[in-house]
Amino acid sequence: MIDCSHSTVHDASINNFPVSLQVISLHSFSNISDFNINHLVNLKKMNCSYSTISDAAINNFPVSLEEIILKGCENISAFNIKYLVNLKMIDCAYSTITDAAINNFPVSLEEIKLMGCQKIRNFNINHLVKLKKIYCRGSSITDRALENFPVSLETRDLNNCKNIVQ
Repeated sequence: MIDCSHSTVHDASINNFPVSLQVISLHSFSNISDFNINHLVNLKKMNCSYSTISDAAINNFPVSLEEIILKGCENISAFNIKYLVNLKMIDCAYSTITDAAINNFPVSLEEIKLMGCQKIRNFNINHLVKLKKIYCRGSSITDRALENFPVSLETRDLNNCKNIVQ
């Protein structure tokens, strides 16, 4: 595991992390945006919460990832991670994620956290047939998005979602 939280590592340094890594924490990182870690074939967990990570960096995450934390990230919007076939959980709470990114989530997902996300409205996740839990508390989700929730859902937290009429 490498924990670079609150440090001054830059994109170029991240690009040279060892292939054996399984967990990386770049929590609260302000010097990152477009790094490429696609070569980290053993990486299982990536924590970039409250960092300056960009869509471009996320689009180059390795297929081996099972968990991604992007909580509080303000430079993300329409990344495409459909190719991450091993991903089980993604946390984008309080981020600037949009419907476009959510529409491209991989089928393998079992848990999604979107609490407090204000740029989501009408995403479609009916293709996520393995999804068990979704947390949208305090987000801008609408009734139209609810119509596209998969039947596999066991837990859905929609408290304080002001755009839901149902």
